[in-house]
Amino acid sequence: MEVYERLDDLVDLIEGARGVPLSDSCVINRTIALDLLEAVRALMPASLRDAATILADRDDVLEDAAREAESRIAAAQDEADAILSRAENEVAALQSQAQADIEQHLAQGQADAARTVDRARAEAERLVAADTIRLEAERQAKAVREQAENDAARVRAEADIYVDKRLANLEDTLRAALDQIGRGRRRASAGTPQAPASDSGVYDFTQDPDVAGDLVGGRRRGNRQA
Repeated sequence: MEVYERLDDLVDLIEGARGVPLSDSCVINRTIALDLLEAVRALMPASLRDAATILADRDDVLEDAAREAESRIAAAQDEADAILSRAENEVAALQSQAQADIEQHLAQGQADAARTVDRARAEAERLVAADTIRLEAERQAKAVREQAENDAARVRAEADIYVDKRLANLEDTLRAALDQIGRGRRRASAGTPQAPASDSGVYDFTQDPDVAGDLVGGRRRGNRQA
């Protein structure tokens, strides 16, 4: 990879620099060194440059999940309120009608007492049915709320899993790149002997056993991830 060539060029620049007497320091060309570092930065994998974007995407995913959860809960609450309101209105209407009927039957006198009692019993059964309707409405409203909360929890969990996988892949890429850079710096500071050059005279990093081994390991990791 070209990024390793630029790192090797930087190592060559440091190793070939004029040393400062009685010191481990050396004098290098600042412009050349900065140009090499800028080239390395430009050649870094896109996943490294996109690290901040991935972290920002995680926050966006979590915010979207939270908004969706709030929206579902609000919709469920509205639906539950509507169900309860309809049930309460129906119960009130039934109770009002039953009360009116009972009063009317009682006013008809003793002659109609037996029939009035029968009708009152029927109205009482209607009231029981109305209460059953109300209880069923409350049960349905509770089920809707629980379903909405479960859906919200699932959305949040899926968002966390998605972001964790993205960050794990990024972590592997960062670790491999940082290991390579660290070895290059250690070679530069320790004055590691130059590896064989290629036909063009440029440092052949493939002859470096550390670099070649890391490249093979990186390709294997890439194949496993694919």
